[in-house]
Amino acid sequence: MAARRSKPPPHRRLKVYIAATVLGSIASGAALVLFSVLVFLLRVPVAQSGFLSLLAFGIGCLVAGFVAGAMKRQGGLVTGVKAALLYTLPVAVGGFIVVGFAAPEMDPMMAAMAGMPPGAPPPGGFGVQGGALAAMANVLNKVIIALLCGSVGGVLGVNKNRGF
Repeated sequence: MAARRSKPPPHRRLKVYIAATVLGSIASGAALVLFSVLVFLLRVPVAQSGFLSLLAFGIGCLVAGFVAGAMKRQGGLVTGVKAALLYTLPVAVGGFIVVGFAAPEMDPMMAAMAGMPPGAPPPGGFGVQGGALAAMANVLNKVIIALLCGSVGGVLGVNKNRGF
């Protein structure tokens, strides 16, 4: 009679994803530092360097998925997506909180100086004119990047030659 294989306890399964999230955060932070030095040395305008922050975020999700896939050695797509979403969860929640709290109305003094009525949303800001929707779309773009990079990282981690 074959021995029945049981699932590992929940804390053990969660340990894989926590380790993946921590290592993904470290990789993302290192990429941010590297890209910051690169922007400084090449004197790239800050407004044009937004792509590099998304790239660093994608690198963090890729590493999180890779580490989780390499540690679990099974279910690469799902494992990578779970790790990347756990990595992305604080970013997404923080983004939605910032969108909710980010200047829904303009300061009355600033509105008077700009010649706008008091209580009007700032032009192009986070008011009713679409700025909040643009910020939410940015957060959703990060979730899509996390799904793609995490799944690729998970598959690469499962298929690497040796596990951790």
